[in-house]
Amino acid sequence: MMYAGAMYEGALKTSQTEDLYRDARQLKELAEDDSSLNILANPMLKPEQKAELIDLIAKKCGFCPAMLNTLKLLAENNDFKILPQTLEQFILLYQQKNNIAEVEVTTVMPLSSQQETLLKSKLSAIFKREILLRYIINPQIIGGLVLKYGTNFIDNSVKHKLDALEQLMKGTK
Repeated sequence: MMYAGAMYEGALKTSQTEDLYRDARQLKELAEDDSSLNILANPMLKPEQKAELIDLIAKKCGFCPAMLNTLKLLAENNDFKILPQTLEQFILLYQQKNNIAEVEVTTVMPLSSQQETLLKSKLSAIFKREILLRYIINPQIIGGLVLKYGTNFIDNSVKHKLDALEQLMKGTK
């Protein structure tokens, strides 16, 4: 949490919190989808090589100076292995400070804009926060949707209902 808090405070001082939040989300997705960033955690890589790679990544992704500084600091301290946790903690801190609730929505296919607007307004009324939806498409749920926010989990999928019906018919429920 030390790096995440320092990132937030530093970005506040330079009015880069929104840019850093955008970059943190982008880098988190990139790190989840592509393990090639792990090379920066390699202790055998020379500091100047790490700095060059970080500059290249930051330029290609269009990262703000605050993100560039964070990446360089992690590399200098040989803490690059904790980048995913640091990004996650920063994102959560930003969302907490800015009254944002990120809700993971699993559906069979993307929601229409009308459905998305309705879902956001209902969730906003429940959580009393601005809602940010993150979609996961999973045809295995057959229909309906699954919502996840923090430790809250609502499974209103057809698969879940069929599984519950199966358990009921077997007499195990």
